[in-house]
Amino acid sequence: MRGPLLSGALGSPATLGRVCTLVRDHSPVVVLSALWLAEVLASEFEVLALVEAEKHGAALRALRRARKLGHPLSLVTAASEVPLVDGSVGTVLVDSLVDIEEQPAARDLIVALLPALKPDGIVISLDATKSPALEARVSEIFLAASLARITQIRPREGALLTTGTAPHAAVTAARMRALLPEQ
Repeated sequence: MRGPLLSGALGSPATLGRVCTLVRDHSPVVVLSALWLAEVLASEFEVLALVEAEKHGAALRALRRARKLGHPLSLVTAASEVPLVDGSVGTVLVDSLVDIEEQPAARDLIVALLPALKPDGIVISLDATKSPALEARVSEIFLAASLARITQIRPREGALLTTGTAPHAAVTAARMRALLPEQ
């Protein structure tokens, strides 16, 4: 399995193979925004891709290609609200968490996904970086979002996979209350 030509270290067979190993026991799989990743992983698993409205045309093309190949890819155009049922997702894959400039915004994105995760669900961030400072930044975001058992691996130079498991339901409930605007 290989990503598209310009996917770099994240689309390498080593990186995608490691992602598949991590995801195998945690289905269903939701991919945020990264159409190329959703399309590639759909050759192995059932995948739901959540994409922004401006990617609608590209999403439809990806869906047609997947259907033509018989791959189980579903697409949903999602804005700020993520339309996922509580406790229904085994894996959430986030592409390039380091690209979100404001750390609180990145943390809030992960926290907003917590209710959708199954009790043994995982969040994986795929980042193209060689920087130890950016590696630390991603782990800080995972810690701030209350994820447990956080690990980071580099399946290939320039590719960073950060994984964390869903926190206890009581922690998730408390985090969600903290996100609500004060009344």
